[in-house]
Formats: sequence, structure tokens, C-alpha cells
Amino acid sequence: MNKGYPIILTGYIGWGLFPLYWALLAHVPALEVLLHRILWSVPFLLFLVMLSKRRRSQVFAAFHSWHEIGYLSCSSLLICFNWGIYIWAVLNNRVIEASMGYFLTPLFNVMAGMLFFGEKLNRLKLTALAFAATGVLYYISTATAIPWIGLTIGLSFALYGLLRKKMKTNAIPGLLIETLLLLPVTLGLIIWLHYSGAALFLNHNQTTDLLLILGGLITVLPLAFFTAGTRMLPMTTVGILFYITPTLQFLSGILVLGEAFNIDKLIGFTGIWIGLAVFTYSLLSDNTKDRGA
Repeated sequence: MNKGYPIILTGYIGWGLFPLYWALLAHVPALEVLLHRILWSVPFLLFLVMLSKRRRSQVFAAFHSWHEIGYLSCSSLLICFNWGIYIWAVLNNRVIEASMGYFLTPLFNVMAGMLFFGEKLNRLKLTALAFAATGVLYYISTATAIPWIGLTIGLSFALYGLLRKKMKTNAIPGLLIETLLLLPVTLGLIIWLHYSGAALFLNHNQTTDLLLILGGLITVLPLAFFTAGTRMLPMTTVGILFYITPTLQFLSGILVLGEAFNIDKLIGFTGIWIGLAVFTYSLLSDNTKDRGA
């Protein structure tokens, strides 16, 4: 278990510092960044899959199951959408709002469990949802526009997790298949950008080219650490430590990228944070009861 902590923390910190990396590509249109993120994730994912016999067998099994491929096709669209919105948010100085989406994701997962799996919520979880909903509603009521980025990122990631829960394929082989399914359209759009003269890749400078290529590695490495860490730690711990990711994104937006953060945003986020604190306490209480049973 002790080895699991630094491993999974490396993954969460990597995800948490994503805004700082994508901000280096602020001069590149979000669509082109997304396309190259998908494209260059493929070779790195292939490398990780080839290292493991179990992962290779899962890829082969998935391609021989129309049921699994159907789920992976839907999840590939969701993860593409999620990546695209997040990249657009970073490039348009909306990192704080995007971090809201990942703060809300665990609570959206609770709602999904209630709606799709008939899971019953105890008073603590209902209280957590009430605080989070109050925070979001206050944020909306005081903002000049609905925080659609945070809500969209949170909902799309929660739906992605819901679909992945229904699959037999694990995270890394699953993401490989998802990116492979997106690859034909991705390559077509990259070629179109080049022929239309709109592409910056290979047409701007070597630093931009390198950053776009390494975007694949930056995408895959945190996932590899996350999947390794989940095998060594209880899922309750994995879930609670996840909050490190949106916290770092939130702090990156304020402290490094210099985004505006006023008292109304603070009050809205405080409602969400209280909801997460209550939710975390509920998880810890459930875990203690399970150990005592």
C-alpha cells in the first residue's frame, strides 16, 4: 500500500498540472491541439499495451466483441468531447471554471449511481449533493453567464466513467481502442488543416511541434500511474485522493495563469467544497463500517 501512494499521487499531480502544459500551446487553435493529443497518444498507448500480455489480450477480446466495441465507440466520443472542452477552456483562460467540473465529477457519479443503478443515498450523501447544488446555483445566479464549461466537463467525465464501468476493458487498453476509433477522423482533419494552410504543426516552429507531439505522452503517463496505483490502494482512498487533481487545476488558474477570482466565485466553490467534505466523510464512514462488519 505504501508504494501505491507515490504512484497514484504522481498521476493525480500530472493531471492537476495539465493547464500549465496546454497553456504553452495558447497560440495553437484548440481543435489542432485536440487532434494532435489524440494522434500522439496512440504510439505511447501502444507501447504500454505491448508491455503487458494481459493488456494485449484485453485489446484482442474487445475487438472480437461487438458489445464492447459499441460501448468503446460511445466512450471515445465522450472522452474526445471532454478533452476538447478542457483544452478550449485552458486556451481561453477558463481553467478555474474547468476545475469546477472535476470537483463536481464525484457528486455527478453519485447521482448517476442513483439514477442508473438504483443505488440508495444516505443522509450524508444527500447533504453533500445539497451543498454542491447550492454552490453551483449561487455561482450561476451571480455570474454573467452559466458556467457551462464546468458543468459540461463534469457531466461528460461522469458519463464517461459510467460507460467505462459497464465494460470489461481496463483503462489503458480501453483508451488505446478509443483513440484508434477516433484516429481515421483525426488524421482526415489534420490533413485537411495542412491542405487548407491553417495547420501550425510543421509550419510554425520546432518548439510547437515538440509540444504537440509530447501532448500524447503527457496524456498517457498520468493514466499509467493512476492505473498502477489503483491496484495497490483501496478504492475509497483512490476516490478521495482524486480531489488533488482539480485542486491543483484551480490553484494553477489563480496563482500561475492569473485568472480572476472574486468573492461570488469563492462562495460558489465553497458550497461545492463543503459538499465534497461531507461526501468524503460519508465514504470514510462507510469504509469503517465495512471493516467492522
